[in-house]
Amino acid sequence: MTNLPLKGLRVIDLSRVFAMPYAAAFMADLGAEVIKVEGCAFLGADTRLGGPFGGPWADDVPGELHWERNGVFHVLNRGKRSVTLDLNQPAGLEALKKLIATADILIENFTPRVMRKFGLDYPNIRKLRPDIIMVSNTGYGHSGPFSHYGAMAASLEPTHGSGAYIGYEGGPPNKIGNSFTDFLASWTALYSVMSALLYRARTARGLWIDLAMYQVGAAFVGEGLLDYAFNGRVSRWMGNRHEDHAPHNTYPCHGNDRWVTIAVTDDLEWQALCGVMAIPGLAQDARFADSLSRIRHRDVLDVIVSEWTRPLDHYEVAHKLQAAGVPAGPVLDARDLFTDPHLAARNFFDQIEHLPETGVGRRPQLGRPWRFSAFEVPTPAAGPRLGEANDYVLRELLGLGEAEIATMTQQGIIGTIPSDAPVPIPVPVAEQLRLGRLVELDPHYCARLNIEIDPQV
Repeated sequence: MTNLPLKGLRVIDLSRVFAMPYAAAFMADLGAEVIKVEGCAFLGADTRLGGPFGGPWADDVPGELHWERNGVFHVLNRGKRSVTLDLNQPAGLEALKKLIATADILIENFTPRVMRKFGLDYPNIRKLRPDIIMVSNTGYGHSGPFSHYGAMAASLEPTHGSGAYIGYEGGPPNKIGNSFTDFLASWTALYSVMSALLYRARTARGLWIDLAMYQVGAAFVGEGLLDYAFNGRVSRWMGNRHEDHAPHNTYPCHGNDRWVTIAVTDDLEWQALCGVMAIPGLAQDARFADSLSRIRHRDVLDVIVSEWTRPLDHYEVAHKLQAAGVPAGPVLDARDLFTDPHLAARNFFDQIEHLPETGVGRRPQLGRPWRFSAFEVPTPAAGPRLGEANDYVLRELLGLGEAEIATMTQQGIIGTIPSDAPVPIPVPVAEQLRLGRLVELDPHYCARLNIEIDPQV
């Protein structure tokens, strides 16, 4: 489409794992040409190979081309192109510098010393392209006493304070999902880049965006910071409860690990909840007569509500309460999300067609949480095959000749097959269930999602 907002911009993506690759994927959705720079070696530091940084392979089978079948890789790198360059060899580094000179945006997430070592820190990048916009995403930024520390999203949570708010009363602090800070950093990088593009359009000058992930996380816990700054109070974790409201919790429903959230915030909602529950005498019980009383007796109240919700379907509870004006919603797992009628009506999941040789086929994949009135964002291509754009980048963009490209291939600077990618061995599903990593395995997921499995994989 010619009217996508980032059409005509080129993004060089040097980043790894999650936060910045995801931000670059959104830029590709919006029309930018995003070129992912990879190496044939050291892939274990990214999501192509699964392991600690990746997710599941299609149908839990790595397959012959396992580095092309990882689900997380395809979500984070949809719509991109891939060029392989060994930056430890002078010819590879020189090719990258030439490529950067053609780009509008450069994204990287190394510790500060790495880009300095390659001569690719912002002062040197500006010599290659004076008006370039560069995003440097690190754990702690490029200044301050922690700047040289490496970091991952999960390890950052204690430093930005969310551990002081996430957890159950009387228990230890908890982390938020797998890598919540990565999502915050992705969205922050996106609006920072959009701001930088406006700045460049107005001034013809580029910008360096020094993005510190722990500061992004600290901004997320602003309410707790304000409470201490204004009142000297240090908040503690309380699970799904609320400091000022009751009942306000997540309650069990019929089925395996099924839950509903209910959040009563005033007396009118409490009376409405009592009307739906239809428990004799509950609305007149003096223990629950007002908000303060309900907070004082919330342990008893949670037991009463749980006994009512337990035999009911989580959607049924939510719909009944919503109809009565009580804030409530079902807790959706992955299966629920894929079959949710509202998400389906908004076409949230893209149906991605993967290359035939990968054996992945056509799969639903995370889309975008926004829509535009003037145009539809087209369904993106799957994540790129390793090195699929080598010829395009080296020959068309950089003007290298046949002999130079052949030499780079012989020296292992470029390639299309990983040099250090042993076939991964997935943890058996039964073991994942035993460890609690999975709640259940749905043997009918292909039928539910209209997926055809390649019998040869």
